[in-house]
Amino acid sequence: MKQTKLLNKYLDLPIRFKILLWFIPLLLATIAITGWYSYYTAKNQVLDKINLAQQEYTNQISNQLDFISNDALDFTNYLFLLSSVQQFLNPITQEDSLYRRQQINEIVSSLLVNQRDIQSLVLYGYNEEVPPLAINQTGLTSTMPFSKFKETQHYQLAIEQKGKPSWTLLTGNEDLFEGDHGTKIILTRVIKNSYTLDDLGVIIIGINEKTLRRKYTEGLSNNGQMFIVNKDNKVITSTDPIWIDKDIDQVPYIHRTATNAISLTNNNWMIAQSEAQNGWKVILGQPRKELLEELNTIKIWTFLLSAICSVIGVWFSWYVASIITKPLHKLTKSMYKVQEGDFNQRVEFRGKDEVGELGKGYDMMVQRISRLIDDVYRSRLSQKEAELKSLQAQINPHFLYNTLDTMFWMAQKKDDKDIADMIYSLSQIFRLSLSDGKEFVTIGNELSLIENYLTLQKSRFFHKFEFEIQASEAVQDIYIPKLLIQPLVENAVIHGIESLDEDGFIYIHVIRESNNLLIHVMDNGNGIPKEKLHHLNEYLQTENLDENTNFNPENRPGYAIMNIIERLKIKYGNRADMVIDSDPGVGTKVKIRIPLSTPKQDSNELE
Repeated sequence: MKQTKLLNKYLDLPIRFKILLWFIPLLLATIAITGWYSYYTAKNQVLDKINLAQQEYTNQISNQLDFISNDALDFTNYLFLLSSVQQFLNPITQEDSLYRRQQINEIVSSLLVNQRDIQSLVLYGYNEEVPPLAINQTGLTSTMPFSKFKETQHYQLAIEQKGKPSWTLLTGNEDLFEGDHGTKIILTRVIKNSYTLDDLGVIIIGINEKTLRRKYTEGLSNNGQMFIVNKDNKVITSTDPIWIDKDIDQVPYIHRTATNAISLTNNNWMIAQSEAQNGWKVILGQPRKELLEELNTIKIWTFLLSAICSVIGVWFSWYVASIITKPLHKLTKSMYKVQEGDFNQRVEFRGKDEVGELGKGYDMMVQRISRLIDDVYRSRLSQKEAELKSLQAQINPHFLYNTLDTMFWMAQKKDDKDIADMIYSLSQIFRLSLSDGKEFVTIGNELSLIENYLTLQKSRFFHKFEFEIQASEAVQDIYIPKLLIQPLVENAVIHGIESLDEDGFIYIHVIRESNNLLIHVMDNGNGIPKEKLHHLNEYLQTENLDENTNFNPENRPGYAIMNIIERLKIKYGNRADMVIDSDPGVGTKVKIRIPLSTPKQDSNELE
């Protein structure tokens, strides 16, 4: 119901508003889509470039971390090969140990000056009589006893590596370097005897985490967050120190998959990552919102230009719609005046487009209407006179009925019963066939007409046939199309019974079966040849009446049957049908089926 109201409102709108109703939304949608696509393309390009720059930056840091780790490893290899270190860890005398300590201190101190990334060095010997050697950038320092160091995870991991380097994170809670509680990334490695390959001690190299963080994470723009993660996915340094020594999974927007790959938990961040040779991962994350702030100017200008284009487009659409509809408005005003009787109207549009052709056709139409009105006005008087004469010449049906009634009573007075019965039957036939112009009649009226018709035919053929009409009271008041059965009875008389000498019989049977009305008309006349009967039934079963034109005229039924089947198809469609069954020399049976579901129209149609 609402859709119908909206459709009616739309149809009632002027053409100008209909054009605007379709054009303006299309225009605005086009501008909006173009603006959005431009901004979206620019945003993606900026993000792609930033992501590429992030990836290059993390690759550079990974290379530098490789350089630092390789320097630390080379440093341990160098010390491993120094005879001073070998003799320090396995001294012959105490004096020799002191001498070697001083010698190592001088060598390592000079090396640490050139290795700014390495802050501390510790040498533990398995010979507990040899005190540990601890050196940092400022000189000699002290460290925890070897017996205590052996209880730490750093020592256990170094032993498991069997001479290979082990990287671990030394937090401020562990007093490896007394007085220095800063977090360090340490390399722990077992030193072996260069001749026997027996374990002599442990070397520890410390890299200050704060120095590493300041070197790589300070100065990141757009609130970027950097994480350097070791093989165990522990954060060894990050922009925010709170994540140090925590699993990378604990960062809210980072997720580690089952294959140890790093992914994002939401789309609010962008991440670039790379992996160093020693297994460390560099992860750089930056919030999209911060990155896209630079695009705010583009967004504002895109919106302003879209708004300006929309305003100009709407104004231009209104202007164009006015130009297009102005001739139609002029045509409408002219039509209103024509409706008031002014046939001198002319629109005289210029141009040969559709509107120009419409105006030209309108002007010609008004001229012709004006001439036709004059012609019609002149002919009306003569037409009225002809109608009066025609009415005077018509025979009033009531006059016909009254005349037949007079003839019936005159025959009765002369005691001529046969003539009286024939006149009465003829009068009833006229009354029932005319039926006051009604299209539908009751079964009772149709059967009464047939009874009178057969009564007249019996008188004509000298009582050579008999007939029987059978219909229950239940079907008497059902409406059917007028003269539906009578033509079939007439065919039975003319084509079936007329050529017989005697003992002809016609049987009419009407019954109701479920929701259908069944009409049977049977006779014991000559019948129909089988080939012709086949063509007749094929014709009657054709769904499309127009297709019947393809039938050979010799195989078509007579006018009466054609009229009946065409009326059935028009009134009931394929729900009604007619079938003819016949045997030559035995007789013919015509069966009609009519549905009873059609509502009565004007109280005269089938119930």
